[in-house]
Amino acid sequence: MTNFLRKLPAMMFAMIALTIVGCNTNEDPVDPTNEKPNAPTELMARSVSETQVALKWTAPTSGPTPTGYLIMYSEVGGSTGTQEISVSGGSTTSATVPGLTEGKVYEFMVHAVNGTVESDASNKVNWAPARRGTGAYRLYSSNSSTNGSGLAIFSGSAPSVQLIANGGQWDICFDDKTNPSDPRIASPGQTQYVDNNFQFPNGQDARVVYWGKQYTGITSLDDIYDTDALTIPAADGEKFWSLNSIGGTSNWGSVIGVKNADNTVNFAKVLVKRTGGTFVQGSGAGAYIEVEVSYQTMKDVPYALKQKMEQWGQQVRTPVRAND
Repeated sequence: MTNFLRKLPAMMFAMIALTIVGCNTNEDPVDPTNEKPNAPTELMARSVSETQVALKWTAPTSGPTPTGYLIMYSEVGGSTGTQEISVSGGSTTSATVPGLTEGKVYEFMVHAVNGTVESDASNKVNWAPARRGTGAYRLYSSNSSTNGSGLAIFSGSAPSVQLIANGGQWDICFDDKTNPSDPRIASPGQTQYVDNNFQFPNGQDARVVYWGKQYTGITSLDDIYDTDALTIPAADGEKFWSLNSIGGTSNWGSVIGVKNADNTVNFAKVLVKRTGGTFVQGSGAGAYIEVEVSYQTMKDVPYALKQKMEQWGQQVRTPVRAND
């Protein structure tokens, strides 16, 4: 009993000290538990170059504010596993993923991060890197004898403007020949550059170029993000677009698919620049439009999903000219 009484003051002091520490509300816990953030939404992608893909997403609108994001990506069907990129700052909602391989398709998703706690994943997007043409290409009036009216995107090592003598290489063209008062950007086979057999004067066949999705309200190719594979009509997709009929004040873009002899397809995005309120610059034989392109050198890679397109079969091309 005597020893117990001697120890009592020390025991009481320890208990009081423990109580004081436990009730101290002026210091954060040593190992805090952060609340799980909500997942980002509306993940979208675009090709920057043959080795880079850009992503953008919408931050969570409720729950704790993220301290950053975690991008997770992997090659579809690959064996290298999932890779990660950390993005600092809850207000940062875009990033570029480098070090990719042309012709490969990647699956991307994004997690919001609150400290060390990750959200569920955003929607998944499959995308592939693609090449970017060098600057803007000028396509000149059909009345020009020295400047080309068509752009060959897939016929050489890089896009190039070609004269009508090489019309069989054209993937798109500037058409003021069908109706000078209604200038167009068109599939070569839908113009009067070719005859009713879809051949140029030198006997070259016009390439089969189908047009798909349109983009308006854009400044550059960098404004065009998507979530789904680029698609084009399986038939009857050769078109012309009247430049006079495209409203608004911004540039205009579209998707094209160029059919190859082996029934594969090369895809591209084409942007037509509007300067001073109009697409057509200059006049007479010096009239021209400027276009920019992002394109896939690999066949059957519509940027988003590497999949064999629906079998084209033998397409019947009705020899009908675009209406004037």
